[in-house]
Amino acid sequence: MATKRSKRGNPIPLIVEPHPADYEGYPFITLIQYRKEHTLTLVDNATEKIVKAYVLDMCGPANVDEELLISVAKHWYDNNGMYQYPVSFALSKFGIANEASKIYRTFNIEYITRVIGPLPKFEMKEVKSVKRRRRKPVPPGVEVKNKVVKI
Repeated sequence: MATKRSKRGNPIPLIVEPHPADYEGYPFITLIQYRKEHTLTLVDNATEKIVKAYVLDMCGPANVDEELLISVAKHWYDNNGMYQYPVSFALSKFGIANEASKIYRTFNIEYITRVIGPLPKFEMKEVKSVKRRRRKPVPPGVEVKNKVVKI
């Protein structure tokens, strides 16, 4: 049986590897091999089809303060954020999300052949809706008593 392959995509499955034992860098930085190019990234979220990440190699050309971005990511990682919420939430908290959006890229999984480092995945498609009843006016003749709370 032949394997199903898209016209341009890579039939090789995605290989996700941990950092090497002798790696002394930041544990939240991920190396992505995309279209045979190696890219240093800060992965925001990954799904079955795409990986959304901040490309650290583009900080210089895009005039983004790389040290500030790394310090916020370090704070996010140290406070166990990698497993609670995406790094973009932390960037937003510190007010640099707009600046960091210059280096935000989406990678198609079909063209990624190798990933070294963490690849956090968050289920972000869930939409919660709150159904509320319409407030009906109190009919005339009904007495309304407010509760008095004693402290």
